[in-house]
Amino acid sequence: MNRETIIKPEPKLIWPFLAWNFGWSWSCWLLAILLKNLGPENPSTVHLTLELSLYSLSFFGPLLASLIVLKKRSFKASLSFIFSGKKDSWPYLLIFGGALTAIFVLAAGGRMIDNALVISPLFFILSIILSGGLEEFGWRGFLQPALEKKFSFLPASLITGIIWAIWHIPLWFYDRLQDRSQYSFPLFIVTCIILAIWLAALYKKTQSAFICNLFHSLFNTLNLVVIGISQSVFSLDFSQINPFFYLGGIAILTLYSIYLGYQTDKRKNISSD
Repeated sequence: MNRETIIKPEPKLIWPFLAWNFGWSWSCWLLAILLKNLGPENPSTVHLTLELSLYSLSFFGPLLASLIVLKKRSFKASLSFIFSGKKDSWPYLLIFGGALTAIFVLAAGGRMIDNALVISPLFFILSIILSGGLEEFGWRGFLQPALEKKFSFLPASLITGIIWAIWHIPLWFYDRLQDRSQYSFPLFIVTCIILAIWLAALYKKTQSAFICNLFHSLFNTLNLVVIGISQSVFSLDFSQINPFFYLGGIAILTLYSIYLGYQTDKRKNISSD
């Protein structure tokens, strides 16, 4: 029986990963941007379907790049990569997800958009299978552990966060679904770095990119339905939220993530001695 060679994330694979990742995602986004800007003001259903399909396909870039450089050629190997993880990892998703929800909801005084209970599960599922959550199979499933072969937890998270932010640049030129022109890109980089630290700690404890997918999708969903969070995240506009709960909660979760990351590495080093 032929067994598929198991390839681990390694620093030497980072450049091929980034080439496939950026190549796929930016090509799809560029085509979507061209279709929107060169198309009619009132596009047909076919036009919109093609444009939005390209937009969604762009989010598969990190996953496809990981599968290519790690040589996950079979369907079984791909599924194993997507759903792999440590046993009993779910409590960490509950800890991080519960903390994030509490921070955002308390900061907003419990205020949500109309029909939030209907929109939330639909958007959450969409993010898992066709949008932001898919990114985790590349950034946390490959890049973070590859960088940690050369750097410690925090520098690896900082580098991942910066690259992750740069990967999003084409979205500042595509406003069909969301106008980002008023958002500060330097602030977006900071947001990506903070998120990268949270997600790196979550991945380190669970070894599950799928759990990171769920947390990422939760972040995106809360950002949409909790009033005032989007403005706070992307514009530092605290007019609709309590900055004490928001900034204090983010600081606590970030410090906890850094502690968790280094504590896990320390225990791993002790057990290997």
